Formats: sequence, C-alpha cells, structure tokens
Amino acid sequence: MGKPVVERFTGFLASERNASAETVRAYRREAERLQRFLREDGCVGDADPVDWSKVTASDLRRFFSLQFDAPRGDTGKKIRPATAARKVSAIRTFLGFLVAHGEIGANPAVGIPSPRRAMRLPEFLPVDEMDAFLGGLPRGTPREKRDAAILELLYSSGLRVGELCALRVRDLSMETSTVRVTGKGRKVRVVPVGRKALLALGKYLAVRPPARGDAFRSVPDEPLFLNLRGIAGKGTERGISPRSVARILRERLDARVGAVGRHLSPHGMRHSFATHLLESGADLRAIQEMLGHASLSTTQRYARVNVSHLVRTYEGAHPLARPGNSRRGGRG
Repeated sequence: MGKPVVERFTGFLASERNASAETVRAYRREAERLQRFLREDGCVGDADPVDWSKVTASDLRRFFSLQFDAPRGDTGKKIRPATAARKVSAIRTFLGFLVAHGEIGANPAVGIPSPRRAMRLPEFLPVDEMDAFLGGLPRGTPREKRDAAILELLYSSGLRVGELCALRVRDLSMETSTVRVTGKGRKVRVVPVGRKALLALGKYLAVRPPARGDAFRSVPDEPLFLNLRGIAGKGTERGISPRSVARILRERLDARVGAVGRHLSPHGMRHSFATHLLESGADLRAIQEMLGHASLSTTQRYARVNVSHLVRTYEGAHPLARPGNSRRGGRG
C-alpha cells in the first residue's frame, strides 16, 4: 500500500518545491485539517482515505468559513486576513498536487478567492533607538553573549528568524565578514556582517560550548546558536528555535522599555535593517539581494515606508501642512 496522500504531498513540497521546513509543516497542517473536516462532515462518504474526487468548491467554502470565523484561542479574535490567505494557498497547492498526480480531475479551490490582505506598514525602530537598544544589551554571561550576538546579527544582516536559527558554525566567516544563508526555496545567498555584529559573535564563540551528542560529525556542522540547555552545558545538541529568539527579543526590549518605549518582533529587526539601508541611500536591488527577496516588488514596500516617513515628518514640521493652518490672503 502506498504512502498516505498528505505524506506524499509534504514529501513533494520538500523535495520538488524546495519549500522550507516551516512551510512544509504549515501546509501539512492545513491539508490534515481539511481531511479531518471532510471525514467529520460526511460530505465525501466514510471512505478512508478520503475520496478527494468528490470534494467540491462548496465543501471548501464551508471548510474555510469555519476556519475563518472561529475565534483564535483565548483572545476571541478571528484570524487575520494574511493568515486566512495562507490557509487558502495551502489547500489550493495541496489540491493542485492531486491534479498533477492524476488523483482528481480539477482543482475545486481554483475559483475560491484569497482574503484581501491588509496593507500594513512594516514595524521598525528608528536608527537612534536601535543603536541605543543594541548598545545597552548586557554581555556578561555566556547566555547574554549569545543573546547579544543573535540580536546584533538579526539587525546587521537582515536575516529571517528561521534563517538565523538554521545557521551552522561553518556558515559564518569571520575572515570575510559574511554569513552564508539558506533562504526560502533553499536558495543560498551570502550576506555581509557588520563590525559590531562580528565583535558580538566573536565574544559569543569564545564561550560557546561544543554541541553534545553524536548528531554532528564535526564542529562546523553544529548549530551556530545553541539553545539555553546547550549554553548551560546540560546536554543537548539542538539549535535555538524561532520562538526562543522572539522571547529573547521581547525580554530584552521589556528590560529597556523606558529607553525604547515600544515592542518589536524578529521580523521587525529585518524591517529595520532594510529601512535604514534605504534611508541611507542603498540601492534597492542590493537590498533585495541581501534580503533574499525573489521579487523586487516585495522589497519596494520599504520604499513606500520611507516615503511615508518623509510625509509624516513634513506634516509635523511644515506650518501649512498641519490641520487648521491656512495661508491668509491671496498671492500678491
């Protein structure tokens, strides 16, 4: 008997689509949710596995309606449009996989529109606040040295948090001041690392213990950033997780809330990197390459952010731009 369809789908994503591990997990989760819904709803019969050829657009609309209208956890809020759009994309890709492999004749999700994503300006810290935040990080203990190296590298090189967590020791070159990053679609790029980040990394590497266990053949194969158990020498070879990085950033910001006065996600560090480069006159295509964006249109969001920043500055400073102010009289 062949592998279950969802398992074959996730194998296809990883091997043929070069999807990241995070994308594979997310798409698998949505496919499994749809499978459970169809079985519980009884709209495709009691066959096990599900007879996907019987799935209709109406079934999918009912499934998505339940997904989108259900409150999230204890907050009672509905899921965000961006999250809903990703769910539709996952199911559309899954059913497209079934079409490509001859298991169904047509994709019933093709005509279902994705929810409109709200256009939000990316969050970022101004240069002076970022400099004060990073400059004030504690760097005494091995854990503090690790945390400082993580946050300095996030800002210095604009890495996605998943990319940072996937780094191996061999990916960092102190000699060339670069880091080798495997991004979305397993595309590899080389990104510069700034002087302050290199200094923080050097201090961390000086106290970083070897990863324990037999999972790695040599030190270069080990994760660059170990989790807290590894730092404390309690026996683990696991690298740090994106959730841990988000917690580190939140804790360090909370400790300086009086100085910084705002909160930021790891992705906000990446936004700050790109925005500050653009404001300093960096070429948009160079920023695109460093960020690992497949399309320049994705990078161009930062151009809009930069313009909006200028507009806000203008409206706050120009005497005739503020509400209630008007020029008296006409031109002479």
